[in-house]
Amino acid sequence: MPWWSWILIWAALIVAALVFYGLIGWRIFRKLMATLREAEGAVSALAVSVPASVVPLAGTPEQELGIFDDPIRAKARYEEGKEARRTRRRERRVDRRLANGQPRALRDFPNL
Repeated sequence: MPWWSWILIWAALIVAALVFYGLIGWRIFRKLMATLREAEGAVSALAVSVPASVVPLAGTPEQELGIFDDPIRAKARYEEGKEARRTRRRERRVDRRLANGQPRALRDFPNL
């Protein structure tokens, strides 16, 4: 076989590989575009119209950013909230135990 036949064989193999990669890339691109069209349709179907001005509920307090709050006051508010959550948990536990007929623990009586 002459030397130039090897060049032709390798050139044909490289061209075939490039065509193969091009077809695979085109197929992936088309599938990606179809997926994006489906996603766009789903997002537009799920889109909820938001009113221009959002009015806060009457019962919700106005909240300020914690970064601008006094650290001592923030710690006190945190401790109060922690104690309130602990009390609510205790009340739920006592109510559940009473409903199930289970004995209560001494720790469930805060004044003892």
